[in-house]
Amino acid sequence: MSKLAVLGRVAGWSCVAIGAVQLVGGARTEPGMHADPTVDSHVRFMGSAFVGYGLGWVEAAASPTPNLPRLRFLAGLMALGGASRLITRATVGRPHRFHDLLLGVELAAPVAVEVLGRLERPAR
Repeated sequence: MSKLAVLGRVAGWSCVAIGAVQLVGGARTEPGMHADPTVDSHVRFMGSAFVGYGLGWVEAAASPTPNLPRLRFLAGLMALGGASRLITRATVGRPHRFHDLLLGVELAAPVAVEVLGRLERPAR
């Protein structure tokens, strides 16, 4: 199995697990988050969307030759999420420090997909 496929599957199943925890546990599963009904509803909804997003990663990495354009698209969405966190920092303030780890992953994953995609591209 290629390193790109491993990365896609790890990213995918991690997103599925995170989304499932949010879907089942709601806002109380997020460090530093206060759980009023509106926030809890939003977290559970986004958890279900994150499960679907994770399954997209898994599907794109499932074949012996991962679907690089799809993995790039999904990684771009992850980077967009990281950029959104930066907007929060600039306009509202720094969230719980756990979100620093998430921001790092969201900005590093697209780089990793691109590097592995270029390294594993068949020679022409």
